[in-house]
Amino acid sequence: MTEQYILSSLDHALQIMELFFEREELTAAEAARELGISRTAAFRMLCTLEGRGFVTRTADRPWRLGVKLFSLGQLASRRMVLSGSVRPLLARVAEETGETAHLAVPDGPYHIVFADKVLGRRSLKMDTALGERRWAHQTATGKILLSLQPRESWEQYARAADFRALTPNTLTSPAALFAELEITRERGWAIDNEEAEEGLTCFALPLIDRSGAAVAAISCSGPATRMTRRMEANLAVLRAAAKSVPL
Repeated sequence: MTEQYILSSLDHALQIMELFFEREELTAAEAARELGISRTAAFRMLCTLEGRGFVTRTADRPWRLGVKLFSLGQLASRRMVLSGSVRPLLARVAEETGETAHLAVPDGPYHIVFADKVLGRRSLKMDTALGERRWAHQTATGKILLSLQPRESWEQYARAADFRALTPNTLTSPAALFAELEITRERGWAIDNEEAEEGLTCFALPLIDRSGAAVAAISCSGPATRMTRRMEANLAVLRAAAKSVPL
């Protein structure tokens, strides 16, 4: 990486985090000494990291690693493992349906992230950017994962979500979302019926691990008319793939 693009303050903050590889606790004075920066600068960086949950402390005690790092590590590990085991099945879904297949994973309680994809062979394909983050209710993958959570989680989600309309079909109220989630949970699959982008439809099923938890979702997406016409065939392919994932 070209040195000119490195932001020195951020680089120092990341170097502070790396000090925890060898230390259980860290003071501002220790961080300043190790990095060759002022104690004031080290203190402010640690306070910023604390504010974001990456480090924590009690009163005037030294800083320790925060729980957010554990969550991020678990998420990164889950995504890598899932992508490796699910990619062949995504390829099968894309081949058998001709549509774009996606793997989506939860990103906190309110969003999903597209972790992997395989493009379909048909024209007019959906090409979502990997790493793209969306509100769960705006996607079929997000809705199937939400539907399997308790009603209390739906209500918590509704209090936080952005219900602005992206298309005429977007779910724009908690009541509309709850009704959709009830239907989705009963039938076992979700649909994005041109709710995020006009002209595009998506079907999704959950990936269930050995404990019975829904850890991710797979989907196929394409032009609305084509997806609707081939709905049962596409769902059959998704069901077979979801049952085959080794989780």
